[in-house]
Amino acid sequence: MKIIDRYLVGQVVSTLGWAVALLTLMLVLGNVLRELLPQIMSHQLPMNYILAFVGYLLPFSMIYSIPWGILVAVLLVFGKLSSDNELVALRANGIGIPRICLPIFIITASLLTFCLWINLYAAPISQVRLRATVFNLASQDPLALFGNDEVIDQFPNRKIYVGRKNGSTLEDLHIYELNPQKVPIRVVYARRGTIEVDKEHERILLHIYDARYEERDPGAVDDLKRMRYGISMREGVLPISLEELLEKARGNKRPNEMTLGQLRTAINERKEGGRISVLLTELSKRFSNSMAVFTFVLVGIPLAVSAQRRETSIGIAMSIVVAFTYFIFIVITDNVKNNPNWHPEILIWLPNVVYLTLGGILFYRLARR
Repeated sequence: MKIIDRYLVGQVVSTLGWAVALLTLMLVLGNVLRELLPQIMSHQLPMNYILAFVGYLLPFSMIYSIPWGILVAVLLVFGKLSSDNELVALRANGIGIPRICLPIFIITASLLTFCLWINLYAAPISQVRLRATVFNLASQDPLALFGNDEVIDQFPNRKIYVGRKNGSTLEDLHIYELNPQKVPIRVVYARRGTIEVDKEHERILLHIYDARYEERDPGAVDDLKRMRYGISMREGVLPISLEELLEKARGNKRPNEMTLGQLRTAINERKEGGRISVLLTELSKRFSNSMAVFTFVLVGIPLAVSAQRRETSIGIAMSIVVAFTYFIFIVITDNVKNNPNWHPEILIWLPNVVYLTLGGILFYRLARR
């Protein structure tokens, strides 16, 4: 029996390895192309920034690639065992399906523990560091943030539109200075501008030339009749504090950037106000995503044996169907997390409940066959 266990473990682990690696690569590349392609095409980003971006995306991608990878592994391995009648031979020798699958369930328990660590700690910490990397780039090489025909919103209380980037010169600038309510209180239009880092005073200096601006009355920002128009200047400097950037990078953590302890603290602090639906949904999603490892194994084994196909393409196609229907519901539920009437913190468990029930029934029937 030890030989059979080693054989199954070797087949599943090797298939799991390449499946997780391939799926993680696809997810990371997809996010890199979505987030960085415009910047890469319009201007040069530092290589260390790109590598850091990729590194911090890995834990987030593995949240989905590990459950999907183990699903691919069990579908391919057990599909091959079934089509080659190896399962029939084992069962003819008195070895039941639960005993055959025992080493796979042990692997699954280890993966479940690892996924919990990723979901509850590694992924949120990486999300925080990923956001901080953007601000570090703004403080060390702010020119790299700017490209052609882009709006830059990394700077606190400002949004900057750049029509064209010509070397180190920015042309056709629209600079919006916002109040705490995100209302633009001043809009500056400049023909061109340059960036300078003032490390001594920990700030960025945006030099603007041939500029004019419009300014709202601070006491009545909604009264457009009191707005001052057409004020012009040949040259000016807009200082941007690096301290503000760092404070923005450290503070205001989003729910997906909180570890387990931070989520629990935030939930306890907001109990009185009742505005905890988003936090509860985020916490439930972390455990639900981790549970997907066991759910996919329980569904995948009987599906593979029933299909009796050894072709890799069939196994991958089945995994896509199962994983897509599972994760799309997670995404849909996550989109209604601001509506407590839907109880999204409970609703997000529905895919696990459905697939665990289905997998349990199929596995029971397979074991009794």
